[in-house]
Amino acid sequence: MDKENSISLQVKQSWITALSVGTAALAVVATTGGILSAFGHVHRTFVSLRGETVTLQGGGLYGHESVSMAAQGVGMDLVTLLVATPLLLVATYLAGRGSLRGQLLRVGAFWYFTYSYLVIMFGVAYNPFFLIYVALFSASLAGLILSLLSVDVGRLANHISARFGRRTIASIVLVISGMFFLLWLGRIVPSIVTGAPPSGLESYTTLSVQAADLGLVIPLSVVTGILLLRRQPIGYLLAFPVVLFTATMGLGLVGMVTAMAALGTPVGLADVAPAVATAVLGLAMSVHLVRNVKPTVLGFRTATALLKSTAMTA
Repeated sequence: MDKENSISLQVKQSWITALSVGTAALAVVATTGGILSAFGHVHRTFVSLRGETVTLQGGGLYGHESVSMAAQGVGMDLVTLLVATPLLLVATYLAGRGSLRGQLLRVGAFWYFTYSYLVIMFGVAYNPFFLIYVALFSASLAGLILSLLSVDVGRLANHISARFGRRTIASIVLVISGMFFLLWLGRIVPSIVTGAPPSGLESYTTLSVQAADLGLVIPLSVVTGILLLRRQPIGYLLAFPVVLFTATMGLGLVGMVTAMAALGTPVGLADVAPAVATAVLGLAMSVHLVRNVKPTVLGFRTATALLKSTAMTA
């Protein structure tokens, strides 16, 4: 039985490593293509099915996107390429060496990729990278599931420092969730009442970002906040994807604002301040969370060695 457990651990780790490397490689291709093809195009306009005049990017991988959506795409591409991809690779390396921090960071990184390419797969206008987006979503979802299963949730609470600001993190997560819940309802409910297209619909058939946030991100964040307040071990596990997502979302907003300015869209303080504030808050929470995970823990490699030793002596 111990030998079978050892083999199972090795197979699981091998699969997660392969999925991490595959996700990172595909992400480099997808994001580089989006960034390098985004500039130097002449925008064009058209009238949507709902009668709105929409300005399109006009060229490149995001040529059929609205200018604002193209800017969001480039901003997220920058974050994915410069932050999320290195994070996934480093976390996978650390997890392979038995680091609990690495295991938890890997869960957070895979959640970022799963969410991002779910939205891109269903929300971005069809382009030549469609199959790459599908492969990225599939690989990151599989990696997320396996990474979650690789963490010993029952022992996790024992490896969280007493200095961890559990209530503070939980409260911030709940407040941010409530803010985005009200923000998206404020955009959707008036359109239901008046029958007019909601703000931000532009050339699209539905609000894919809002659907993903209201259906996945916000419920997950609320559950995480409640579990943290109740000191439930799984709350510590879920805190990593939720808090890291806040940081990457903030960085994505900063990248989006930067891309909007580069693509010729006017940008003001009202656009810059919330983006920077969200990024700083998310990064501060992420650093605090990582620092309060005790670094010494029986990880994959040491556990495997122990199982092998037990099997040999049996």
